[in-house]
Amino acid sequence: MRSVLVTGVSTGIGKAIAEELLKNDFFVIGSVRKKKDAEYFEENYSNNFKSVILDITKKKDIQNAKQEVEKILLENKSYLCSIVNNSGIALGGPVRYLDVDIFRKQFEVNFFGLIEVTKSFLDLLIDNNKYKMKNKIINIGSISGKRAYPFVAPYTSSKHALEGFSDALRRELLIHNLDVVLIQPGPIRTAIWEKAPSIEDNPFLKTEYEIPLRKFFKGYIQMGKNGYNPDIIGKRVVKILMTNNPKTRYVITPQKIKNYLIPGFLPDRWVDRLTGKMLALIYKSKKKGPK
Repeated sequence: MRSVLVTGVSTGIGKAIAEELLKNDFFVIGSVRKKKDAEYFEENYSNNFKSVILDITKKKDIQNAKQEVEKILLENKSYLCSIVNNSGIALGGPVRYLDVDIFRKQFEVNFFGLIEVTKSFLDLLIDNNKYKMKNKIINIGSISGKRAYPFVAPYTSSKHALEGFSDALRRELLIHNLDVVLIQPGPIRTAIWEKAPSIEDNPFLKTEYEIPLRKFFKGYIQMGKNGYNPDIIGKRVVKILMTNNPKTRYVITPQKIKNYLIPGFLPDRWVDRLTGKMLALIYKSKKKGPK
């Protein structure tokens, strides 16, 4: 049986990926950070699911998780055919007022933690890459890895870094016939949007960015609530694992032409201007003319 390690399966995209894989007869090893989440999945999912406790920012957790995964694979006479790097967080705010530690925290989870997990399980993928369907690493990125938006610089920077890492790793692994695929979701409809903090609690409202932040927050939350069902990501992961010739990238976003393609075709200054007008970020000179 083919087994897949999916990080961050507690909610949202990760949970949807795990469920779609189970529907298609994969054995799923899902990482969670809390014991209660592990107990929930063990009780409510099929025998083809096992959970591991894993904080991807802690090397000891990763080492323990690898040992546990190896034990699970042995017990089930299975092999690891894929890692789906899904764990992530999103941090933001105006760069002028953000502590650099916010960027470090963002990268520890979305980038360095992902690399640690990938490196730790890479040998298992390489050593067992001897079947008809070649093994794969699937990274869950974001359209923010290609299209940068204001007020989410830490997040979009981490996703830009993941773009370069995925390309470099894919080319290095040609020698092992091991593939790396990047999924770039846009807004995805999950419970996180219903639980989003109120804009009134935003610590940057008393800065020059109050009006732009209010506009951004309103639009951002609405896009999330109107986003795709996370099942669409799970279905794409299954399709990727069922072919030997996937694309290197899959952009999955509502209104793809408007939200992804057009901003890529337009000159940067045009996109700057459009974004500035939409969010009230255009500079207004305070200089007075000659008397």
